[in-house]
Amino acid sequence: MCGIVGAVGVGFNPAALESIHHRGPDGSGVEHLGTSEAPLWLAHVRLSILDLSPAGRQPMQSRDGRWWLTYNGEIYNHRQLRQQLPGEFRGHSDTETLVELLASQGIEKTLGQLNGMFAFAAWDRLERKLYLVRDPFGIKPLYYVQGGEGFAFASEVRALKALGVVDGVDPDGLRQFLALRYVPSPRTLWRDVSRLPPGDLVTFDLATSEVSRKRYILPARDRFEGTIEDAGQVYRNELAQAVERQLLSDVPVGVLLSGGIDSALVAAMAKDAGQRLPCYCVGFGPEHRECEIAEAAHTARVLDLPFHSITVSPHQLRDALPAAVQSIEEPLGTTSVMPMWYLVRRAREDVTVVLTGQGSDEPWGGYRRYQVAMVQRYLPWPSFWKVVKSVAGSGDRLPEVLERGLRTLSSRDLVRQISEACALFPARERQALLGDREDGGATRAIGLWLEWLQDVPMDPAERMMRVDARMNLADDLLLYGDKISMAASLEARVPMLDLGLVRFIESLPLQYRVRLRDTKIVHKRMAEKYLPREIVQRRKKGFQVPFGAWSRGSWKEWIADRLLDTGQPHLQVMRREGIEQLWRQHQQARPDRSRQIFALLMLSLWWERQG
Repeated sequence: MCGIVGAVGVGFNPAALESIHHRGPDGSGVEHLGTSEAPLWLAHVRLSILDLSPAGRQPMQSRDGRWWLTYNGEIYNHRQLRQQLPGEFRGHSDTETLVELLASQGIEKTLGQLNGMFAFAAWDRLERKLYLVRDPFGIKPLYYVQGGEGFAFASEVRALKALGVVDGVDPDGLRQFLALRYVPSPRTLWRDVSRLPPGDLVTFDLATSEVSRKRYILPARDRFEGTIEDAGQVYRNELAQAVERQLLSDVPVGVLLSGGIDSALVAAMAKDAGQRLPCYCVGFGPEHRECEIAEAAHTARVLDLPFHSITVSPHQLRDALPAAVQSIEEPLGTTSVMPMWYLVRRAREDVTVVLTGQGSDEPWGGYRRYQVAMVQRYLPWPSFWKVVKSVAGSGDRLPEVLERGLRTLSSRDLVRQISEACALFPARERQALLGDREDGGATRAIGLWLEWLQDVPMDPAERMMRVDARMNLADDLLLYGDKISMAASLEARVPMLDLGLVRFIESLPLQYRVRLRDTKIVHKRMAEKYLPREIVQRRKKGFQVPFGAWSRGSWKEWIADRLLDTGQPHLQVMRREGIEQLWRQHQQARPDRSRQIFALLMLSLWWERQG
């Protein structure tokens, strides 16, 4: 796990490398590879996980001298890939395996074989082309900027800022954020700064200064034809192999344990593989129903694993929020960024790598919106749902989750259904905040993923699940997971997104995964072979924070100042009266607007520090 930065036609600035030192405190390197007419350089900061020796140093050159690589991530099947490569190796790092695979087979053939999380830049000296790559689920972020004949990239935007290539806020990025609570790749909130989408390959041709981007991943078409019992057995084997692959490390490993079954399964299977991983959990005290410490401690006792917890107060979380926003670099409307900030720091006291349970809800259908999509299959009458919504009312008369569900059911168009199911602010509220109803291209971003899936027959609910697994995950949940863990110099791995594992899950019939009254069906059945039923059937809390209560209590004045003070920079673009109306609704809990208020708070703090 590391940080990368580089450029063509833009001079090296040591500040760019220093700005991402937290991603790689164990070492750094810079290679100047271009000419005086066309300067090209690659740089790297290293968090040593595999091969702690100098043989793992980057940027790394292939034995034949053709390829240079600066790489962030882990290739979990690199030992198997190495067996097909000729010649002697200097060490046992996956970096060396990757650069020699590029030398042996080229970029296209290499990408189809990698199972891992990665973002890398590879320079082909012979073809004089620079390639940027992001893994199929976007676990590792990568940003780039093209301007004139120059081109720059980095793991984090702060490094691009240090190079002087970032300038101003993108109005359409802002609209996308308000529509979805995050900005889907390739757009960001910065003008001209792109985030490489999951499974994409960018090519910069040094001879022509042209940039091209294409998707190198294909949607899975396989269909599992066994019984539901067969599916459970195959899933058990696939998940066990995924966890065992991701235990690969030369430094201590732990697990972030919640009260749910996903992280519990990961911990149980790691134990089966011979590793009793220490477990880490964060909470707010037993007086808060969102606190998961007691449930996680119970799971750890059942599995006989070491358990460590940290309890944080509302005051601590509030104080950490500005630093968390600065680390994430992009405003995200997910309250779990706050406890995550403390959790990763506690884990880093003991370990350098953690396994997490992130990434199972999307392929397994763990969210209510997928069941709403299934309702429409049985009652496909948008006009009927419009009448229901009209009769039920809106505004302070309907809980937000129900209103979103009715908006979803009121449309025949799948793009609109997905956007309404995830919507932060619907069109009428964006009008109140910005003066127009535009979404900045958010629906277009959804449409592009649906186009990727268009030739594969599947139920609309499954299409929604596949889009979420590659857009919502990559540009929201995985993005903050990477940034916050790396701010503590901690590598976070996600076995639930192992490529072979997800390929199998997505081959299953939809009814093996989600039904109108049940979710994650085979996942839960298999879990009962490892965990007591009381854990498997425990009500999901979902790493929530009691933000609603705090924002109407001890945080009230602090939030009001940041949202409504006339000196706040976001009010130069957004309408104060629109925010004030939302704030009044939230204070009366008619309806509860916690999602919206937290997203606006994150936006305000971001604008203050990043905008």
